[in-house]
Amino acid sequence: MRDKITEILNLIKIKKFKEAQIKCDDIKKHFDENVEFLHIYGFVFFNLKNYEKAIVQWEKAVKINPKFVDGLNNLGNALSRIGKFDEAINYLNKALNLRPDFFETYYTLSEIFYQKGIYDKSLKNINEALNLKPEDLLTIKSKLSILSKMNMKKEYLKFLEKVIPYHPKETELYYKKAQIFSELGMNTSSINTYKTILMIDPEYPYVLGNVVQDKLLNCDWNNLDRDLNDLKNKILEDKKIASPMLLSTVFDSSELLFKASKIWIDQFDESNSSFEAQILEKNTKIKIGYFSADFRDHPIGHLIVKMLETHDKSKYEIFGFYLGKRHEENDIFHSRIKKAFTKFYDVSNMSNEEIISLSKNLKIHIAIDLMAHTGGHEGKFGIFQKKLAPIQINFLGYPGTSGSDKIDYIIADKTVIPEKNKKFFSEKIIYLPHSYQPSEKDRVISEKKFTKQILNLPKDDFIFCCFNTIKKILPNIIKLWTEILNQVPKSVLWLLSDNDDSKKNLNIEFEKKKIDPKRIIFGTKVPITEHLKRIKFADLFLDTFPYNAHTSCSDSIWAGLPILTLEGDSFQSRVASSLLKTTGLNELVAKNEKEYLDKAVHIAKNQEYLNQLKNKLLASKDSNPLFDNKSFTYNIENAYSIVFEKYINKKDPEDVYL
Repeated sequence: MRDKITEILNLIKIKKFKEAQIKCDDIKKHFDENVEFLHIYGFVFFNLKNYEKAIVQWEKAVKINPKFVDGLNNLGNALSRIGKFDEAINYLNKALNLRPDFFETYYTLSEIFYQKGIYDKSLKNINEALNLKPEDLLTIKSKLSILSKMNMKKEYLKFLEKVIPYHPKETELYYKKAQIFSELGMNTSSINTYKTILMIDPEYPYVLGNVVQDKLLNCDWNNLDRDLNDLKNKILEDKKIASPMLLSTVFDSSELLFKASKIWIDQFDESNSSFEAQILEKNTKIKIGYFSADFRDHPIGHLIVKMLETHDKSKYEIFGFYLGKRHEENDIFHSRIKKAFTKFYDVSNMSNEEIISLSKNLKIHIAIDLMAHTGGHEGKFGIFQKKLAPIQINFLGYPGTSGSDKIDYIIADKTVIPEKNKKFFSEKIIYLPHSYQPSEKDRVISEKKFTKQILNLPKDDFIFCCFNTIKKILPNIIKLWTEILNQVPKSVLWLLSDNDDSKKNLNIEFEKKKIDPKRIIFGTKVPITEHLKRIKFADLFLDTFPYNAHTSCSDSIWAGLPILTLEGDSFQSRVASSLLKTTGLNELVAKNEKEYLDKAVHIAKNQEYLNQLKNKLLASKDSNPLFDNKSFTYNIENAYSIVFEKYINKKDPEDVYL
């Protein structure tokens, strides 16, 4: 019989677990009281993912020998796999009492507490495991996951500095290091780390795109043309080189961005994506699920909150699924958004499978993706690839196509997606009658007092401004802005920047073009209530391109500050145009750089015309469809009802015109 056990062990060595199980089944009646055999039998079942049967064998083993440490450890591991965490912890603690240096037990305990969301205990146990095996790569990665969940960025970085020397060729560790540098605003350090990755593996996915992104955040344009050319060529070769979000900042091509999105989604698993038809019973409300990492003090939160509050709760149940990380405790927007939903779920600590299961159990009919290819949600687009609901809609977060055939519709308008560009969208288009972007008329304004002196603005000069994020500013824009400043000598340019490198590099660029550094004024980021208060001190907002002002454009319009935009080809380059046309200010939409230049100079030199524009903006606030939350929400709800009616009648998705 010993030969039989040896034969089983040899099958296990070559991972032929099914054959090993058959051999075990044949001899089990002879070894039912043998701890060694029961241990082996349980191991076979465990590797076949039949955890219940593994548990049966190991329970027998530890009953026969209560001090069988391996059995106690394995039993705890198996119980954890089926969610019986408390029982698992009990057996694992028994194992540690017998063997205090049991690495695997500490590791399993850490995993259990991680799944339970008790991150301090998870961290304590993973540290014990690392004390025993400080170079173990899997354990290192586990600790990094824990530190990430605890938002311990500085500790995360310090730990990486310690362990990378153990694995000097492990590119994933360098990638994590670069990412945390980026999150901390240490863009120069992130760039250098990404370059280290490329030296180890020149084909490492998405690194070059990340380098370009962080260089843009620093306004570092050295070799930018070369980098952009490389990005474009790699996309055309179907290479995983950059996120669609980064590419939308630098390329104004609907076709190229469509291709990039299709490449990007290849990283997400599409298995188990089918969905059974859900037919509404009479008088049953349509269930709408909104998924976002930005239900907080964030541009998306600012835009969406009033629409959520205005939803007709007698006809629709609306569910919020929060995928974001921690938010400030006094975050008014988070509180308002949370309260607006029928039910609100913080799913930030759930796995993709758990989120999908929750959505299906709630019988969500329509899932609204408010993120798509934006950041901040740790790759959660995968939940949409596996299907959360029978109908899935791309809306607001990412200005462009998802590239996925699992997303049925995108909400847009005729400006952001003209008919000629429909072929570059994987989704069918829901065309709203005005702008696709919601906003809020009744905004809270800070009582804080501002003056030009406080804001470091000149008393009498014309004040051009741009309140877009700094990475949207590109060399061609600087060239154009320089010409505007030259033609309007008594003027300044007011920008926002949150890092010293970008300020330094922008000043260098303007100095190269003979612009006095005193004419470039940098403001700091402030709460939205304060920002809306200080906007009035500017005279004309100069938009960026190809990535326009989005939320900052609606902020500008609401505050009565004219914004001049240049309309391009792709979605993100037509957003400001959409908002201005909805407001009735087509004259602030330029079709090319020369027209943009001429309009900016004309406005700056004609105070009467500028006053007319400002008065028109302020007068339109009550009648502007952009701020008519009731009508906007009605149109959105109408769209939801139409697409759901198509679904229950088993009709394929098609464009919807409202």
